[in-house]
Amino acid sequence: MAGETIAYGILGSNLGDRAGFLRRAVFSLADTDGIEVSAASRVWETAPWGKTDQPHFFNAAVQLATRLDAQSLLDRFLAIEHQLGRRREEEQGRWGPRPVDLDLALYGDEVIASNRLAIPHPRLSQRVFALEPLAELAPDARDPLTARRYADILKSLRNRGDEPAGRPVDNLAHVCDEEDPDKLLGALREGQTLLLVSRSAEETERTASILAKEARGGEIVALVGRLGTGKTCFARGFARGLGIAETVTSPSYVLVKSYEGGRLAFHHADFYRVASRPDREANDEPDLASLGLEDYLEDSGSVILIEWADRFPHWLEPPFWIAEVTGSGDGVRFILLNRCLEAASSRSPASPPA
Repeated sequence: MAGETIAYGILGSNLGDRAGFLRRAVFSLADTDGIEVSAASRVWETAPWGKTDQPHFFNAAVQLATRLDAQSLLDRFLAIEHQLGRRREEEQGRWGPRPVDLDLALYGDEVIASNRLAIPHPRLSQRVFALEPLAELAPDARDPLTARRYADILKSLRNRGDEPAGRPVDNLAHVCDEEDPDKLLGALREGQTLLLVSRSAEETERTASILAKEARGGEIVALVGRLGTGKTCFARGFARGLGIAETVTSPSYVLVKSYEGGRLAFHHADFYRVASRPDREANDEPDLASLGLEDYLEDSGSVILIEWADRFPHWLEPPFWIAEVTGSGDGVRFILLNRCLEAASSRSPASPPA
């Protein structure tokens, strides 16, 4: 990314689906123009700092290559917090529980002191819970004020023993080609939010092929993402994972294509052109009968995958998957995956996990 600055963010959560909130925050950063998520630490579980009578936190660090200036990057951090349910204006005091916390810790080697922003983060060198994932991710990162390595500062704090050490609990993001597939499928069965990294179109297909092994008849896979993010690559891989030998192509001009011969039949649909019809209202339900999908719903012998599912965000009923994809071309893509098996849900594909 030309004209980029390397920045580091520290993420935290101690309410609800802690890992899910962190993963959705990272996906939202990756889905932002002018930001590339270039690396991520593991998820660390740590005791609360400052106010101890609250649940333990999950923390992580991310490395960003960004064209945004520091103030604009901070604005994006705060917008993502708000999108995921944090209301800073309603919080009672500091250091209390929160669904998600995004701190801009470092921005290049700059030192910034303003009413809205302090870089480096003013308490970074005092917090084991922040330094543990940062030192893991960037062991040579230095404090711009003192030139000390943060890894050395962390070692000193640990030796003092003033704050309990955290423990790594999971990867923040998973690369299917480097992970145990059974572990990922187990996490999917448990309803966990998965953040998957794909470094090529071929890897996106392989990733979807692995995930499809967990698909059941009667499920819908809702694909969300902008043009060029790799939704059709994901669909091809998913079909291959079902045992479909036929080449899957985009259904944009016929609205739905059906493929037989696998473990389950595969119906590949596209809501993009449906949503563009002038007689359609925003958030209206699609006419599934006119698409040829109505007969396949709840069919125990087939799976329906729908691209541009976010064009009709309120029609899904469990069981369904939501796969949100961001990235472009043959570069790095992030796939945020949730699976909903519970009955009676009106959650939209673009909404955060509960």
